[in-house]
Amino acid sequence: MIRVIIILLMLSQPSFGGCQYSATADVIDDKLVNKKEVYVCDEDKSFFVTFWTTPEWERTATMTFLFILENL
Repeated sequence: MIRVIIILLMLSQPSFGGCQYSATADVIDDKLVNKKEVYVCDEDKSFFVTFWTTPEWERTATMTFLFILENL
């Protein structure tokens, strides 16, 4: 049972994606005004999330869950 929990935790770890940071501001009288900061990250979903939410894998996920539940 502990192995199953460890495997599920490993599959649910977030992946690291590329992040971009940009900031813009106006300078008036040596002071920053209208400062805007944007931080955007594009991350891929983990296999565990994809397995349960993608229509391609929905039936497989359901059957796997039922199989495990039935054999407990």
